[in-house]
Amino acid sequence: MANQLINDMIITKRALPLFRDTNGFIKNVDRSYDSYFGKSGAKIGASVNVRLPNDPVVGDGPVVSPQSITERSIPLTIAYRKHVSLSFDTQERTLNIDDFSGRYIEPSVNNLTGTVANIAMRLALGAANMVRNTDENGNTIAPSSDTWLKAKAKLTKQHAPTMDRFAVLDPDTDANTVSGLMGLFNPQAKIGDQTTTGSMQAPLLGVREWISDQTCLVTTTGAYDGKAKATGSVTNITNAGNAIPGQISPTAYPQNSVIGCSALNGGLNVGDVITIAGVNQVNRVTKQSYGTPMQFVVTQAAASGATSIVISPALVGPSADGSQAQYQTVDKAPSADAVIGLVGKAGETIRRNLLFNKKAMTLVTVDLMEVNKGVVDCGRANLDGISMRTLTYYTGTDDTLGTRLDVLFGIGVLRPEWMCIVPDIIDAG
Repeated sequence: MANQLINDMIITKRALPLFRDTNGFIKNVDRSYDSYFGKSGAKIGASVNVRLPNDPVVGDGPVVSPQSITERSIPLTIAYRKHVSLSFDTQERTLNIDDFSGRYIEPSVNNLTGTVANIAMRLALGAANMVRNTDENGNTIAPSSDTWLKAKAKLTKQHAPTMDRFAVLDPDTDANTVSGLMGLFNPQAKIGDQTTTGSMQAPLLGVREWISDQTCLVTTTGAYDGKAKATGSVTNITNAGNAIPGQISPTAYPQNSVIGCSALNGGLNVGDVITIAGVNQVNRVTKQSYGTPMQFVVTQAAASGATSIVISPALVGPSADGSQAQYQTVDKAPSADAVIGLVGKAGETIRRNLLFNKKAMTLVTVDLMEVNKGVVDCGRANLDGISMRTLTYYTGTDDTLGTRLDVLFGIGVLRPEWMCIVPDIIDAG
């Protein structure tokens, strides 16, 4: 291809598919709600209420008792604007587009996408489930096929659709998983592909795609000793929106609960998973108890000595008369003196690998204004619900041209129960 003058629209159209495809996690989260913002454009702080599915209670017999439906929504806020800024001279802007892309666009978009993925991963601290593989001493070890199958069962019991399930693995966990599963599954061609590529071949174990991603978080569980007891106090609080700049840790999801407890011995960190003795998970459709402890994720850090814990999903038991309740999550409210347990070991440092359904989270990107006055060039484009703008400006003080690529976006956690953490331990060596 002959050299040509590369304008901002060319840069944008080359950058967009790279942004969409560079990170498997970002590529596979839901983007269903972009149209709400596309009608009039938006800026930092703009928001829209995204409705969550209703949960009507099924009645019995010929007599109807009309029920009022309590609709739930989550405000999805445009909270982030990220960019990369580059400087070119005229000669560089007349390169072959493939050369220009390889030298400038690809590394820029890679870093931009990684930043967006990191924010999404931090929001995924709100994953409400965890499945660990452990040794004989209860220490976390690398996940096995059994671990991933149990994680899949967690999502199924929360009625997450069986299609569009994705696994995001830290590269070290990816290596451990491929090594552990190699040769165990048919067809033989897939085993051969795993051996040749050194990566998981999808679909496998009910997972549509296995994604190796270096943005997986490494976290340390709080020092809580797992001995505090519930007081029986539960207060449900309404979501105040998705995370805002400077507050990436998730402090609000579709709904949280504040549970009272005796003073904690050792703190709890955001993302820690707990259980409450006697409080079991229910089938979200029939409201019947599964007989297994419900898992809750801590959404606000609780210091040692704290007498309350903020958790998600909300703790919703049956109605006062014992009948089914809308949005019921557990078979009963916690009794006073019920022990609050910790899933995992205190002070354990883990890689937070993630199994999720596509609609657990949503990403919204917004059209930035095309600017003509005072700039040299400007190009904006949209691809598969992702909007990006490239803008080139002249700086008279040093007689240079600068080019910036901008993405304006928001990320919301809609169904935290449709995510499951599958941890792997950090090797001492």
